[in-house]
Amino acid sequence: MTTRFMNSIKSVFLFCIALLGIVSCERDFEDVGVALVDNNLFNTSEMDFEVIAYSRDVDSSRVDNLPIYNLGVYRDPNFGEIKSTFVTQLGLSSNQDFGLNPVIDTVIVDIPYFSTRQSEDNSDGTPNFELDSIIGDQELEYTMKVSRLATFLNTLNPEDPTRIKQYYSDETYSGETELYSGLFKPNKNDTVLFVKRGLFEGSQSIDTIQTDNLSPSIKLPLDEDKIEDIFITGPTESDLSSIENFVQYFRGLLFEADGSDGSLMSLRMADATFNIYYTNEILTDEEGIDLNGDGDTDDMDVPVKTKQTLTLPFSGIRASTYARDYSGSIAESFVNAPNTLEGEENLYVQGSAGSIAEIKLFEDTALLDEIRSNNWLINGAILDLYVVDDPMNRNVPERLYLYNADENSIVRDVLSERQVTGIGGFLERDDDTNRPIRYRFSITDYMSEVLKSSDPLAISKLGLKVYHPTDDPAPAPAIDTIIKDFSWVPKGVVLRGNKDVGGTDETRLKLRIYYTEN
Repeated sequence: MTTRFMNSIKSVFLFCIALLGIVSCERDFEDVGVALVDNNLFNTSEMDFEVIAYSRDVDSSRVDNLPIYNLGVYRDPNFGEIKSTFVTQLGLSSNQDFGLNPVIDTVIVDIPYFSTRQSEDNSDGTPNFELDSIIGDQELEYTMKVSRLATFLNTLNPEDPTRIKQYYSDETYSGETELYSGLFKPNKNDTVLFVKRGLFEGSQSIDTIQTDNLSPSIKLPLDEDKIEDIFITGPTESDLSSIENFVQYFRGLLFEADGSDGSLMSLRMADATFNIYYTNEILTDEEGIDLNGDGDTDDMDVPVKTKQTLTLPFSGIRASTYARDYSGSIAESFVNAPNTLEGEENLYVQGSAGSIAEIKLFEDTALLDEIRSNNWLINGAILDLYVVDDPMNRNVPERLYLYNADENSIVRDVLSERQVTGIGGFLERDDDTNRPIRYRFSITDYMSEVLKSSDPLAISKLGLKVYHPTDDPAPAPAIDTIIKDFSWVPKGVVLRGNKDVGGTDETRLKLRIYYTEN
């Protein structure tokens, strides 16, 4: 009993000692915190630094294996003209046999738009859609042409067969047989397909075909006689025996747009199809029914006209081209002959092998050395790029991307802040008018390394481009820091540069740094 009592007293005593220790530690921590806050050893400040920024033309961008492809023609007062063509191979059906006495009725190339169904239908009860991913005037007609592709699309690089061939936007392609040519403009109500059928000699019927979701698509009718020659009378049995032989025989389709102005469409080419509607004869036994109209109801192997459909997907290699002409545009001199020494008043940034901006920081090396010697703690580093307020400068990209232009790699903050705020670059709009205002980039970690007093990171020129999802680095552990040159977003934006012509523009580009010093 005595032993048990003594052990209890001992436990209570040890607990009290531990509790007093914790309280003492908390008082120590509180005292240290107060000392740090109250001793005024640090001053927090902000300062703006001059930069040099200008635009530069992009020769070409990579355009194969994209989620979206462009087609059309568009002229913009700021950026000039862009024409985009499209080429694609076709997949091979598991059953390429057209059967007995086939006759092609209708051939349709079907390319879905990106579209959004509206809450209210049209006045006639048909669904009402809004076409997305189209820039330009959708009421302007221009010429659309479809040809049999003459250029062979290689899977492997001819100069190095161990590597996959990459396709770029400045390549050229040629067609050998014109399959369609006509005036074209986007049609948001193009949700129904009418297929001409010829079951009997000298007579026609019309089949009405609707997609399950009724979404609109481009429907181009190709020349039936030429397709019949290509797919039925022209090929040998081996030409259609494998996909390798098929793409050697039929190399694909070439889509070309031409005109002085119109619209540029970003399309769902991965869901596009090449559809051959045809009629063949199926040998059928008559069982009390006069199948062929000869009065006999008891024949064997009666040839019966039957509707058939062959659908081939857009498959294999797909690519776009971008033909640009800055002539007569506002961007012409800024992009083709930029002032790289002093910078420019405005910057022109556009996707689809358009233009980028380049930004030079701390060109004054003496100033850079002085700041490094101050041993600042960098709390923030911001680049604000303001959108020029102009009615022609409204349909702008939703995001821009900042990168290390000297090394064509990501800026440090892309990785270090990816789980927090990231590097930024998202478009900010006015809450009341929805007018585009600015793109903000945070490069705090990058500038912290550049401005270190010992072993600083070498300063680099920064590049500014239209953002694409392929710009994001792959997740760990296979992190790739090199910027890929894919580009398919054709939108452009005019931004304020570093020059202040009037001397009163607070929106001009500069680097703002928030820092703490001893």
